[in-house]
Amino acid sequence: MTRLLYIDNDGTGADHLAALSSGEFAVERVSHLSDINRTLTELAPDLVLISCVRPDFQALSLCSGLRQVSVVPVVVCSQSSRESDIVRVFEAGADDYLVTPIRPVELNARLRAVLRRTADTPVKRVQPETLIAGDVEVRLKEHKVYRGGLLVDLSPIEFRLLSVLVQETGRAVSHPKLIAHVWGPEYVDCRHYLRLYVKYLRSKLEDDPKNPRLILSEWGVGYRFEPALL
Repeated sequence: MTRLLYIDNDGTGADHLAALSSGEFAVERVSHLSDINRTLTELAPDLVLISCVRPDFQALSLCSGLRQVSVVPVVVCSQSSRESDIVRVFEAGADDYLVTPIRPVELNARLRAVLRRTADTPVKRVQPETLIAGDVEVRLKEHKVYRGGLLVDLSPIEFRLLSVLVQETGRAVSHPKLIAHVWGPEYVDCRHYLRLYVKYLRSKLEDDPKNPRLILSEWGVGYRFEPALL
């Protein structure tokens, strides 16, 4: 059974708990986390679900704090459908954002989807400044990328985009999250920028850019870096 840590940040999560009572999840409910590390160690959750009326400073800080100390997937439920709120949540490190009210069957399905996307990612952390996935080596501190041992000439924007994708290897990264990290939240409506620079990256990293096997499109979601398919 999947262990789910449910953080009811605003005290309005009774409906969510009812939706999760089908037996698929073993739910541990808390109203706040005074010690993130201790709670994660004691409960060892497979998934964290944060409920809030709107992503305020407290909810965003909680999401960011969880991401800094753990790779456990984090999902935020909120009544706000504002794109700026959604972008802030993804910037804080969330893996998904759900607008409430949400039907129980959809809530459970979205949580299962997050667990599938975040399971067993093949990213290997060699040192804090270096990420290796497949035959691509991204040196964050040096702002250099190698493929098969050869230096790849990337622009600063191309490098930032690749860095976000590689750090989420095996996971679909949403369009808003990619745009917010690479260009800034004020560009969330400029999705054509993202398509253009993904095309640039594919031309430099793929054997066949028209049939990509490294940077994959997730229809209606975003893009996914998948070295396991090479």
